[in-house]
Amino acid sequence: MTPETRAPATEGIVKVNGAELYHQVRGSGPAVLMIHGTGGDSGCYDGVAERLASDFKVLTYDRRGWSRSPRPSGWLKTSIEEQADDAAGLLRAKGHAPTVVFGSSSGGLIALDLVLRHPEVVRGAVLHEPSLFTRLPQDFVQGQFTEMNSLIGHAVASGGPRAGHQAFLSALAGEDGLEGVADAEMRERWLTNSAFMFAYEFPNMLLGYEPDPAAIAAVKVPVTVMRAAESMPINVAAAEWLAAQLKTDLVVAPGTHVAYSQRPSEFGEALRSVLKQAGA
Repeated sequence: MTPETRAPATEGIVKVNGAELYHQVRGSGPAVLMIHGTGGDSGCYDGVAERLASDFKVLTYDRRGWSRSPRPSGWLKTSIEEQADDAAGLLRAKGHAPTVVFGSSSGGLIALDLVLRHPEVVRGAVLHEPSLFTRLPQDFVQGQFTEMNSLIGHAVASGGPRAGHQAFLSALAGEDGLEGVADAEMRERWLTNSAFMFAYEFPNMLLGYEPDPAAIAAVKVPVTVMRAAESMPINVAAAEWLAAQLKTDLVVAPGTHVAYSQRPSEFGEALRSVLKQAGA
């Protein structure tokens, strides 16, 4: 897609749930909300959103505290549940409920919590590599985290949170490298969130969410679970666990954990067909 054919985005700030959320809307048609994970902001979906805008009205937003969405005064911690309440409030404020929701990584957990606690705003959900690590054997999780923790720990020790953040993003990017995930301006914007990411999100968001398997099994909203073709074992295991609880097939998406940024055309086409099946 050339710059001339890219769908223009309208942007704004909406106040919901005690937070101010920066958001963008592209295209027309059935609404789709895209929720970003830990490490970046909604810009990670720009390329995919531009491509999907030919068939859908795509709503993206910076979650509270990230980049263009300021941290509320007196706000000291967050949770998946709080983030899901924000997303539900955004959908209601924009008049897009019910909608199909896409989330990747911790964004997938937020989308799952929307399905569980705010089903009235969700028509369907697509969860890409949701970080459901609390539902996996903990010896396996610790073993999987050993290398990543060491990598990030050494980076933080030598260069502070910013260096640790960059090491985290580079690990997710794989062989394609961080330059293929975002341009220099966007990477710099993401890295301004480094101290916030380590203080607010890592302990509570990724390791503090334990959804009830019985509640997941009872979900009535159509949910599709995706994993990356070049996935890490822990992400494969989490996606497989969730698909088993939902009794649904597991869809293999192209690329790495962050393929939506690295290969937006290829990933966007795969997501387009899944969104249509999910009710968008």
